[in-house]
Amino acid sequence: MKNLIGAGLAQKIAIAGVVLALAGCSFLQKENFTVAGEITDQGQECVTFRAEDGTLYALANKASRVRPGDKVRVTGHLALMTTCSEATTLIVDKIVVLSPGN
Repeated sequence: MKNLIGAGLAQKIAIAGVVLALAGCSFLQKENFTVAGEITDQGQECVTFRAEDGTLYALANKASRVRPGDKVRVTGHLALMTTCSEATTLIVDKIVVLSPGN
């Protein structure tokens, strides 16, 4: 019985360590940047965005009101984990439509 209690405690400590490590990674990765470009129609699961430098991004959250061809400016940070498989994913903090597409 005593071993079971000790095993449960060790497991809880291990889980807490993993949670803290992931939280630390998330904190370190949350460096916001702003990039301009155009919404594309290349996404299947997520809205996609081609930056002016040619980089393709998948946009997570706050990107539902944009359409392919819209010129936009996006502020956000890179996602650590995502369901978007099209490209590197940005977690969008702010998106501004500079000019609507056709």
